[in-house]
Amino acid sequence: MVESPAPRPGTATHRTARQKVPKPLLRVGRVVLVVVVAWLLLRLLRGVDWSEVGYALTHLDLWQIAVLLVGMLIRRAVLAAPIALLIAGLSYLRAMVSDVAAAAVSTVAPSPGDVVIRLAMLRSWGIDATDATSGLTLSTTLFYVVRLAAPALGFAIWWAAQTFYAPFAWSGLLFGAAAAVLLVGLLYALRAERTAARIGHLLGRLLLRLRPTSHGPAVWKERLVSFQSHSAERMHHRGWLAVLSQVLLVAVEAGVLVLCLAFVGVELTGPTVLLMVCSFMVAYPLTGLPLMGAGVFDATYATFVSDHSALQATDLVAGLLVWRVAVQLVPVVVGLLTVAWWRRSTTVTPHSHRRTA
Repeated sequence: MVESPAPRPGTATHRTARQKVPKPLLRVGRVVLVVVVAWLLLRLLRGVDWSEVGYALTHLDLWQIAVLLVGMLIRRAVLAAPIALLIAGLSYLRAMVSDVAAAAVSTVAPSPGDVVIRLAMLRSWGIDATDATSGLTLSTTLFYVVRLAAPALGFAIWWAAQTFYAPFAWSGLLFGAAAAVLLVGLLYALRAERTAARIGHLLGRLLLRLRPTSHGPAVWKERLVSFQSHSAERMHHRGWLAVLSQVLLVAVEAGVLVLCLAFVGVELTGPTVLLMVCSFMVAYPLTGLPLMGAGVFDATYATFVSDHSALQATDLVAGLLVWRVAVQLVPVVVGLLTVAWWRRSTTVTPHSHRRTA
């Protein structure tokens, strides 16, 4: 019996799958997003003295650059902590190498690229596949839980120390609810061994129908149960340390931004630092957008800060640009060099072994 060919893009089945969200609603959403971002950017850039921004960017002292380099190193070390904790057999140094390489790839390539390079590196270092996928899944989930929970914490701190601010409250409520849903899902998945077995059995049956040469339900059931139990064990022993490292990451990134603003001439006082940190926490989920939310995060952050202070837009833009260079541009350059070094080392090593043999 001849199998019917799979539906190609453009067929009725494909169009039906793509039209789950009405096109008019998508267009309205995009227009609203563009309008909001444009309004925020215009509000930020209005009154910016670009000559002053250029001067601030090119006149950092050597000791200030050294401090920022140390801050960047600390940030990268904290970023790599979860996978070092949650992947058995992975050293801290290799975790940092993998993390900075993935950060560079995610900036210049589509989204799955960072996962592909991470898995390839871990495989080349002899890390078990289950360990690698489990650790990466857990670290990514915890990363987004803390990222989404940050606005709620920032709002709570600001409300307790200063006053109620509606934009902070809405951000804390919306993103906090998303963090709670994600956390509940994670906790359920770590306890649901029977569910993992059921999903693995159904997945195996489905794949067997689509591809008769694939593994059967029993194999996929065993794989998913092993993945679930392994993840639960790692989280039980080191999960709290991984969560703590993600909370510390928010504090470190906020601290680096405060340093960048101080180095371009912003005078730091207690209320100013509190405003900077809380604004950063409330807008923090926006750094999850492509290019770390370039433009969107910056405009939102500057809007929050300028609403409660007399800081000049010129100083804010200069500080944010320095921060972008420190946490985004420099790691991309280092990460691409790291990928090149890793590819060379993994291709040279086998040849050298054959020559020795």
